[in-house]
Amino acid sequence: MLSSDIVDRDMAILACIERLNAGDPADICDASLQQLIAAAVRVYSNKVERFGGFPAVSGGSITATDAMIATTALLKAVNVQVFELGCWQNWAG
Repeated sequence: MLSSDIVDRDMAILACIERLNAGDPADICDASLQQLIAAAVRVYSNKVERFGGFPAVSGGSITATDAMIATTALLKAVNVQVFELGCWQNWAG
């Protein structure tokens, strides 16, 4: 069971991100957003490696377009082609 401190911390992080999402995207510094995305990806990856896989987002919380834009940007950032991703997914089971 999660402690109330952890839940409070997570809710505070979520509230900050929701405020960013509700505002004008032009008001968000690109470098800061990059750091936020990188941190979220590392947290997710670390948790999956330690405890096993689970959906990155709940169903319906993002659109297919959101997923495609983010996935494409992540793959470009690490110089991975879609073909390579497919191979990795086959190898990983």
